[in-house]
Formats: sequence, structure tokens, C-alpha cells
Amino acid sequence: MINPYKVIKELGFERIAGTQGEKKAIEILVSYLQKLNLKPKLENFQITSFETGTAKIEVGGKVFSLHPFGLNEDVSLEKELVFLENPEIIIYNKKAFKGKIVLSYGYSRKITEAIKNNEIAAYLAIGSPHREAPSWSHRQKSFSEGYVPSATVKYEVAEKLMKYSGKSAKLTIKQSVKKLKAENIIVDIKGKGSDENLTLAVAHYDTVARSFGATDNSGGTVTLLKIAEYFSSHRPERNLRIIFFSGEELGLLGSQAYVKKHLRELREKAGLVVNVDVSGDAIGIDAITVLGSKELLGYAEGISKEIGVAFKSKLDIYSSDGMPFAVYEIPSVNIARWGGKGSFFIHTPGDNPKYIGKPGLENTVKSAINLLNKVLNAKIYPIKKEIDDSLRDKIEKYLWNLTKEKPELYWTPKYKK
Repeated sequence: MINPYKVIKELGFERIAGTQGEKKAIEILVSYLQKLNLKPKLENFQITSFETGTAKIEVGGKVFSLHPFGLNEDVSLEKELVFLENPEIIIYNKKAFKGKIVLSYGYSRKITEAIKNNEIAAYLAIGSPHREAPSWSHRQKSFSEGYVPSATVKYEVAEKLMKYSGKSAKLTIKQSVKKLKAENIIVDIKGKGSDENLTLAVAHYDTVARSFGATDNSGGTVTLLKIAEYFSSHRPERNLRIIFFSGEELGLLGSQAYVKKHLRELREKAGLVVNVDVSGDAIGIDAITVLGSKELLGYAEGISKEIGVAFKSKLDIYSSDGMPFAVYEIPSVNIARWGGKGSFFIHTPGDNPKYIGKPGLENTVKSAINLLNKVLNAKIYPIKKEIDDSLRDKIEKYLWNLTKEKPELYWTPKYKK
């Protein structure tokens, strides 16, 4: 049997999409799948990616280490450093900080637009206390259309750096950015043939820079391996497709590429996506976010209680690989476990295997298998292809922010003649 804790340790390295770390992870995952007598296929897609770089700022005769955003090429500039309590001041005071290096707490896509439109020279985002500086990235379109040089700052370093507000500072970033090919790993487990409904189990296996990605998302990755192990020896009535996505951390690139390539099949046959993203905390909260209907939410909650798992559940969007499917009204059940040490250190070097515990994966694995087992073997396919009206605006807004382009939405008309 596959030992999920052993696999998480084997995957204990940085796995940025398109890099050698990703290739190493593919070898490990494909090997496990082949031992189950399954035949994984690789589908590649082109992206702009990067090798983890370094950053520093020199001010007042001192040097402070930073961490560059992904997709941020080499830069060296000397400008006035300004500390802002709230980065939204950039929005209110138009171009008041033009040509300056702004240091502030937090970061959002809204701030991305503001710092570019207001001609900020560089932006330094302060991370949360008691953690290393987080790893964030510019998006593909932001990189191609122009971005503001950016880096993250450890909270305790920012406490020292903020005292130099108003002083001249030199920011240096060194980082290699290049066109690369990333790969999704796809495994089909053919059903006995009761009908042609297709159910997908997915998770991303890539990481952010400098992180082992133990909870995000080796926990989800090994859950897929356990799903593959179970259904390879318990052949279901309906077809199951298992997909290990790459490029999630750079903006759901793997799942977007997959949906685009397989759109006709998905629209005709796909009924449900079960996505596992973030799991492994020994002490934590089991959660499901249903991107679908209230009926699906009740169904997923109810069958989980049958096996002794009480989820914290809600009907909402979930920032992960179920989103590209939602455009075509393909619902997703997003399973996660968070709230402990591992997920506290998410997107930092602290998200490593030492914080993963047996109880942290047990509920995730058995809940995912239980849900899939019910759906794949039901006498009548139990999932309605539907997205609740309350989620549609949220989906559209999310996809606007993700791609910086107007999303094409394919909702079923509410009323038909």
C-alpha cells in the first residue's frame, strides 16, 4: 500500500511549474502510478516561469534581505523609500508616491493595479508575523504587459526597515525568468460502463518558490495517489479521471490549459470535479467548499457524516483548480484541511513535511474516496450540472482578476422558451 507520509517526504523539495523540481516530482508520481498498473499520460503547456532568485534593499548603511515576486526579472534601482500603513492610500492619493519604493503590509490584485497606474517605482509587501516572507508571483498577463518590480519582506525585517521611510534606498533583484513547458499528469480508470458520465479527481502538485509545499499541496497530491490506489483495485461503474495539475500557483495555468484542450468532452460528459487543495495538519479543521448547488452541498455533507467526518462546509467559490470548470457549469467539491502548523506556514519555507501528521490526512483521503465511490457507483448519477445563482458574479470577478481579461461565461439560461 502507498504510504502517504513517505511520499510527502519524497516530495519535500521546491516544485515550481516548468522547472527541474517539477520534472523530479513527475518521475516520483509516475513511478507510483505505474506500480498500480495504471498508464499515466503527460500533457504539456507553455508558460512563463522562473528560477527562484534573490533580492535585497540597502538603506542607511545597512542591507536587508527580501524575496522577489515570481516572474520578476533582474532590476537595480535607487529611489526614496516610503512606508505606508495601508497600501490603499496609493489609490486615494493619486500619484503621490510616483517614483518611490513603497513598503506596506499586505498585497492584493487591487493593489497590483494601483501601484502600476500610480507609477510606483517598486513595491515591498510585508508578510505576517512569526513566518518567513511569503512567496507570491506576478501573473502571466501582468508580466507580458508590464509590472512594477516587487518583493516580499519578513514582518520582523519590516519593523526595522520602516524606520528608514523618507530615506534613499537601493533595491536589487536577481532572478531568471524564461519560457518553459509545464506538464499535467492524467490517469484514466475506466468504469464498467453504466453510462458515459465523467467524474474528475484533481489536485495540483506544483509549489511556490522556496517551499516544500507539504500541506499545499503534497497533502492533496498524495490523496490523489490513494484515490488511484483504491479505484485501481475497486473498479467503479463510471469513468474516473485523475489529474495532477501543474501551474496552479502561477494562476491555475494547468487546469486552464486542460479545460481549453478538452472542452468538448468536458461539456458533454463531465459531471463533477473533486478537488483537494491543502491538507495534512495533524490538528486542524476539515472543510469542504462546494462550487455548485445547495443540493450538492447537502449531499456532500450528508455522506461525509456517514463515515464520521463533520466538515465545516459552505457554498462558495474556492481559489483553486475547480474554477476553470465552473465557467461551463461543471460543479466542484473542494476538500481541504487547515488551521494547524503546516497551513500556518503556507507559501513559506515553513510548509514542510515535519508538520504533517497521520490524522491530518486520514479524513481527507477517506472523505474523497467516499464521495467518489458514491458518485461513481450510484444507480442514477447523483450530481446535477448546476452553479447556484449566488456564485455567478463571484466567479466572473475572480476570473477577471486571475487572467486580467474578460471571461467567457457559458451559463444555462434561467428561462427557456
